[in-house]
Amino acid sequence: MPEAEGRLRELAREVTVAVHAAPHEEAEFWGSGLLVAPRWVLTCAHVLVRRDSLGRRHWAAGDGVGVRVGGRVVPGAVVYTLPSPDAITHGWDPGDDREFEIFPDLALIRLTAPVEHGCAWLSDRAVPPVTRTVAALGWRRTRDELWTWDGTCDVVGNDGVHVFRLGPDSEIPAGVSGSLVVDLAHGRVIGVVKARRRNRDGGKAVRLTALRGLAGARPLVPELSLGPDPYQQLVREHDRWHFAQQRLLRAGRSTWIDVQGRLDTVIGEWTPYDRAEALGLLAELPPPRSTGVVQRLVERVLGPGTVRDPLPVAWRDGHGLLYEPESGKQLLAFVTYLLLVAREVQGQDALAAGELRDFATRRAMSLPAPDRTRLAGLDVPGPGARRSEQGSSVLVALAPVVWEENRPVRFRWEIQLVRSAHDRQITTVCDQRDGVAFDEAVAQVQEPLALALDRADESGRPATVEVALPVHHFDTAVHLWVPGTGLPGRPHRPARPMGTRRPVVLRDVERVPPPPEWRERWRLLTGAGRLTALPLPAGGHGPGYEELRHAEAGAVPVLCGRVGGGAALETMMDVLDAGHGVALWLGAPHPPDGCGTDCDTFRRAAAALLERAGGPAGLPEAVRASRAEAHDHRPGAMDAARLMLLYDDADLPLPGSWAGDLPAPR
Repeated sequence: MPEAEGRLRELAREVTVAVHAAPHEEAEFWGSGLLVAPRWVLTCAHVLVRRDSLGRRHWAAGDGVGVRVGGRVVPGAVVYTLPSPDAITHGWDPGDDREFEIFPDLALIRLTAPVEHGCAWLSDRAVPPVTRTVAALGWRRTRDELWTWDGTCDVVGNDGVHVFRLGPDSEIPAGVSGSLVVDLAHGRVIGVVKARRRNRDGGKAVRLTALRGLAGARPLVPELSLGPDPYQQLVREHDRWHFAQQRLLRAGRSTWIDVQGRLDTVIGEWTPYDRAEALGLLAELPPPRSTGVVQRLVERVLGPGTVRDPLPVAWRDGHGLLYEPESGKQLLAFVTYLLLVAREVQGQDALAAGELRDFATRRAMSLPAPDRTRLAGLDVPGPGARRSEQGSSVLVALAPVVWEENRPVRFRWEIQLVRSAHDRQITTVCDQRDGVAFDEAVAQVQEPLALALDRADESGRPATVEVALPVHHFDTAVHLWVPGTGLPGRPHRPARPMGTRRPVVLRDVERVPPPPEWRERWRLLTGAGRLTALPLPAGGHGPGYEELRHAEAGAVPVLCGRVGGGAALETMMDVLDAGHGVALWLGAPHPPDGCGTDCDTFRRAAAALLERAGGPAGLPEAVRASRAEAHDHRPGAMDAARLMLLYDDADLPLPGSWAGDLPAPR
């Protein structure tokens, strides 16, 4: 409707601000921004970088900035930037003008003086902009005066996950960088203007999903920070403000939500008013305890494998994934999600969870009877409950595809999110048909492993990591990996090794299909009353296949040295061929002249560990605890930093050959 679109442009103009070098009228104009939450302004980070007379870039906002809100210039401080000021200013040649390459190029300014203002309505959707025509609004300087500017653009494509391109319908002038892009059809802000094309129309904009990188950002002004999770707090304050505005019973002009309700293209069972109340109630909840919680609940609604990058972080992000369920039942999808969230936080804040549940229940009254029955059965466990009760796991498989002289030399890798024996989702695979060298494969899996763990971590329970390798690489210290340390938004403190935070176990990538010895040995082991150590020589020849096959039911092979070569490799192959699914060894060189006191010490510590574990199911966690104690230098802790654990569950075998390539036989 023309009237609604006109009011939408008016609302967008009211929240568009100009950023100045200092809080007074005469200060230099730097660029634009938008008001996104009470006293918070979003802009581009490069707006706050200036050049000296030689063209060298420098951070210019250290002493604060001025923000033009309505008719005043209000003092403000830059509290967050993505990336950091050092990353933006260092490594650029004088005169270099590559603002297109700064990513994600966002900054948050806190207004340090009180002022009344509105807030833009930020889209909760993660999908790229689906509306072709959008409006970009901002400020520009003409001669000695500042003027508001707006133009209509086309969205002509996307550049990666977080950036979209603006088409040639409008020439975006200097100064508009940092301002908003609004979807006129749906009444929502979908991005921040990033850059214009030199001497051409159009430019680029950053999608709001890039704000999720704030999760691990350090505040430049700690006393003005948004707390331990800046992104969560920012969107909570945003949603609280809009919900409060909608509940005010007073005469006045229409709000963002009112305008959305009058737009012809905003249709569906879930109205803008439903959305405002749902997001307002979600904002009152404790934030998710991990990103995996949101992903898990959304996939409970939409089905396994339906959530992809960018991963949801806040409750509102999960809400934004539900507008177009494959079933077409939009209302059912939203109500189901809200009820699942309420159940998730019941133990943390029963009052807020109850308010959300009451709202979802009221909205569910109009659903057909079969759908209401489905909601009543949300607590019924589904297939694969055995693994679900234990939590999800992530499987990393490095499978040999090229062998030389009976040793694997090139590998393809695959990462799976495992929720149950029958619910495995392949998240990432090696895209090189002939594979890569082992060290390169290890490097390549680190980032996708971190993302898979974000999805897998249950609320308050870090997921298990299973790394499937050929026996020649069993000495790889996978428990010392620290995946994700180089990803944007990760904490800037030293990371703990993965094996101290979560159970990390090794599996035999070549034990496919499961041989009968393995199944029988696993049955005996899980039925045994206790686990006992079966010491085996790491520096000499072992007892052989036959003796290992007839070992006691609870026997766990223990080797006091590395197993990837020499006589110890032959012993470990016999251990695997005889069906043993659990083994312990020390990932350190064995003394060349036979076992010594260190070997005796290790065997005693391993025997004590097996006794404490109480059975096979408790062994991965017992090993994790020992690794954590060793990492923290606890007195009396065993040398668990070099402790290796094979834990190859015959009841949950690996799912067959990898990427179409069968491994070579041993």
